[in-house]
Amino acid sequence: MNASGEGGTTGGAGAQGSGGSPAGGQSGAACTVTGNTCAVSADCCSGVCDAKVCVAGMCQGYGEPCQKATDCCNLNCQPNGTCGAAACVSDGQACTAGGSPCCSMNCANGLCQGLNPSCKTAGNACSGNADCCSKNCTGGACASPPQVSYCTQPGDICFHDSECCTGVCTGATSATAGTCATLPTGCAVDGTICQGCTSCCSSLCAPFGTAGSHICQPASGCRVEGDLCTQDADCCGGDSSFISSVPGAGLVKCMALPGYPQLGYCTNPTPSNCPAGQSCGNACIPEGNICHYKSNGGCSVNSTRNDCCACTSGKDCCRLDGTGIPRCNAITTCVSSGGACASAQDCCNGAPCVPDSTGHLRCGTTCVAGGGACTTTADCCTGVQCIVPVGSIRGSCGRSGAGGAGGGAGGNSGLGGAAGQSGAGCALFGQTCGPTTPCCDGQGSCNAIDSNPSSPMTCYVPS
Repeated sequence: MNASGEGGTTGGAGAQGSGGSPAGGQSGAACTVTGNTCAVSADCCSGVCDAKVCVAGMCQGYGEPCQKATDCCNLNCQPNGTCGAAACVSDGQACTAGGSPCCSMNCANGLCQGLNPSCKTAGNACSGNADCCSKNCTGGACASPPQVSYCTQPGDICFHDSECCTGVCTGATSATAGTCATLPTGCAVDGTICQGCTSCCSSLCAPFGTAGSHICQPASGCRVEGDLCTQDADCCGGDSSFISSVPGAGLVKCMALPGYPQLGYCTNPTPSNCPAGQSCGNACIPEGNICHYKSNGGCSVNSTRNDCCACTSGKDCCRLDGTGIPRCNAITTCVSSGGACASAQDCCNGAPCVPDSTGHLRCGTTCVAGGGACTTTADCCTGVQCIVPVGSIRGSCGRSGAGGAGGGAGGNSGLGGAAGQSGAGCALFGQTCGPTTPCCDGQGSCNAIDSNPSSPMTCYVPS
């Protein structure tokens, strides 16, 4: 996004996660990790038990618990809190009080009223992907949001801001559904449907789950240029308290979005953003931000700059992170536990870069256990998801609660439910994997980013 870096931080902030510690959090109430056996959905850290196995990124089937219509694959959440057997009724079709609910949740004058005139919301009958707001037509119906991504697509049905990839649900009331807003950002934000890596703020468009959709995958640690944020410290180069230790710190602001004061976007690096009396450098790309990878990072065309701070002459500090996102990595000596960082690339021994109790990113020691602070699911121990508010870098490793719409790749459904735990099972997108820890279905394959024997094997989709 090309925008002025002048201005302050946004005033709003999403729900906050648990404080956690640089060491990786503390264990909370036990739950079953993704890939292990379960009896009911309440057993699972993800909140979804399918065929007696805990899974991630799925909607609920008949008889499973639900809190709202979008928790159910057929958009039919009954008053008793379980998903009904019948499919929801499509827009324009006849409806009656007490019958199967409308996919729009709005029955008026005997007909189901549509929510979005430009595309069909989840549950409606469709003939192709282009018909749906989610761009995913499965089995003749627009797929339920959890089948498509860890967050709901712009234009699709929603009930709360926290469900939407853009963090804003417009038109919803306590009794009616709304639709997720389309925000005036210059790139596709985390979780949104994509067709190529150049459209994503993170420069990585990769598969999600088993429904065939491709989404913009979130970068761990700091939020990259153009992506959503809630305060300066969320952004790569936005934490001015790290000027002396993290290249480019202080060059970026979280700029409020016009009309949406609760959210902002991370600006491009600008020297005028540097606090008075400090020296932040020029307009180079801060540590952890997106850069031009020498092999294009899987993009056939990539015009992203390659002038990482502290490495502008060599132009060799742009490297792929553990999920294949090209990011500036100019810190030459790995950062020990408790030290300032921008992403996990900076930390020793593959440790995550997670917020401390004051919200500043610091290197941990190992994967984050249940209840600990995280930025994406890649930070959490095997099979446990990170539930993090839109734009924030502060989430919590644990279950998303009944409904299971939490982020298989970094989720943003809001914090809730009991804490998770590390354990056996399968690895989610970005998590460490190996011969005894396979990747979960739809979460990529087990790869090493480079040929270095010490490089960890992680679940991602190689370019």
